[in-house]
Amino acid sequence: MGKQFIVVVVIVIGLMFGLFYFTKDDSVDPGKAGLELGQSHEDQGREHLANGATYGQYNSDLPSSGPHAQQPTNWGIHETEVPPETFVHNLEHGGVVIAYKPDLPQDQIEKLKALFGPPYSRENFQPSKALVMPRASNSKPIQLASWTKTYELDEFNEDLLVQFYLANIGKSPEPTAP
Repeated sequence: MGKQFIVVVVIVIGLMFGLFYFTKDDSVDPGKAGLELGQSHEDQGREHLANGATYGQYNSDLPSSGPHAQQPTNWGIHETEVPPETFVHNLEHGGVVIAYKPDLPQDQIEKLKALFGPPYSRENFQPSKALVMPRASNSKPIQLASWTKTYELDEFNEDLLVQFYLANIGKSPEPTAP
């Protein structure tokens, strides 16, 4: 009976593996397939600019590293665009910037604000280092940046937004800075 039991166990395990392997859908979006979201960019350094100075040579559409203002801005929801020289300092502190085109449908803007700012719309997700803002020069409706990483969306997708945030929060030169 011992050999029969082992044979049955091997068959059951084989069937379970086969079901998992052959029913796996690789056509799902990267977030659901467990793949890393976003595009990596070369680190452009952490130089502090003189007060009021600008820097226009960032290597990603939504800047993700490089020379920046001496002070970051407040985390949270911003109703006006924050200059890249300022928000790059926030990225250096381990946060995520979520920029949306001003013509994004209003319901999607409200969903972004509710997801990343109080009162939070998702249970057990209260991001402390997120900056949401409009940005007229976005090449996509929604763009995200963390230190040396960017990600673009054509529309609001709560799961992918949360996944990018959680995967990249604190991955920066100064992750414990406020």
